[in-house]
Amino acid sequence: MNKIIEIKGFTVNQLTHKPIATTSIKFEDLIKIVKFTARESSDFDPFKPMQNIEHLANKANDQYFQRLTNDDRVKGIYLYLIDEINNKFERKKNALGSFPTSIILAIDLNDQFESKDDYIKNVISLDKNDLIGAHFEINDRIITISILNRNNTLIVDGQHRLAAMLKLFNDAKEKNIKFGRKSLIEKYPNLNYDTILEYLNGFELNCTLLLGFDIWEQGKVFADVNFNQKPVNKSLYYDIFGSFPDPDKNDIFLAHMLVLHLNNNKDSVIKGYIKLLGTGSGYFSQAFFVEAILEHLKPKGIWADIPMDYLNEGKKFEILPKFLKSYLKSIKENFKDFWPKETYEKGQKYDSILVKTTGMGALIKLMSPIYRDLIRKKIDFNTIEETELKKEFDKILSPISDKGIHYFSKTSNFSGAGSLGLQNKLYQKLGEDIGYFKF
Repeated sequence: MNKIIEIKGFTVNQLTHKPIATTSIKFEDLIKIVKFTARESSDFDPFKPMQNIEHLANKANDQYFQRLTNDDRVKGIYLYLIDEINNKFERKKNALGSFPTSIILAIDLNDQFESKDDYIKNVISLDKNDLIGAHFEINDRIITISILNRNNTLIVDGQHRLAAMLKLFNDAKEKNIKFGRKSLIEKYPNLNYDTILEYLNGFELNCTLLLGFDIWEQGKVFADVNFNQKPVNKSLYYDIFGSFPDPDKNDIFLAHMLVLHLNNNKDSVIKGYIKLLGTGSGYFSQAFFVEAILEHLKPKGIWADIPMDYLNEGKKFEILPKFLKSYLKSIKENFKDFWPKETYEKGQKYDSILVKTTGMGALIKLMSPIYRDLIRKKIDFNTIEETELKKEFDKILSPISDKGIHYFSKTSNFSGAGSLGLQNKLYQKLGEDIGYFKF
């Protein structure tokens, strides 16, 4: 059944070009308008033949930016809420259950209606599958928002709190709250399900409302809040901001696209090796690999001119997947004894460091002197085929291919936690043995 929910608050003056408002919203209203989302790892290959990389920004707008909710964190808030509801019900002085910081919500807007009455008249009878943005009016900084109960308001920050409240609400409705083997009445003899529902429905949450912010703008607020105020997985940051071509972050965009290609392309020897969003299976994280590639796109890097060329619709970026795939194929072939097996028998595990942070970090650093060497040899990266480029890498790496045990084995001097120091030491050793560095 369609219902218009009216939210009143007041606008705040901050450094934004779109309105921001603050208010309080009852939980029973909030759960009718919010949508729970999470960013998921992608199997998209941006450098796939015939793929138009220019449409990536549109594709990115279909993705979300929130991290997956953590079950343990939700459970902790869930138990905290029950305990505080009981304290409130028993009128204990230590009843301090509150969420003083704001839930941040992004409210989609529809500006085709001139008044609230016009909006209500036209949307109240919409089909249940029709999505429609909210209408708002501002009068002397007091804002009135009219919004359909359609669960299309995104949660920019605060998903764990709302997820815990919603789980408790649903469990209370179903009379299914348990504490291990104990029932609700065994744990809290004076508490019942109706009381929990009453307190939850009347619970008001402080909310900051972002009005009409698009996905990119919401993601930026999410990252600003989380990266400046509390720790969040860096792979998530690069996944969000690497999905949008942006004049200030073209290097991140290109590095992220390269990571997706190498992890998802069937011709890549590290297909499936990267922990996208920093989680799941793989040998090294998305954040590590993006940051390693970024070094080559910085002002003094071997590909320093590519981000600006890409911004000006140039095609220099096309050498990136060719270079990396050929280089990694050569590494796999020359140090095959230290490359992960396709399958491991029970009890076996990958214990070399070749495709772990230390090994990959050193080898990606090594691309700099190798690239400059090939430039001196007049290699044209735009026209050379991948197979021919791999042969050039083989010529460089084959003289040291019998020394893999000294570089990449679990007993090598470089085995251990993938610190930057170990990466640099291995990089120096590889460069010295090839003949790029002399000591």
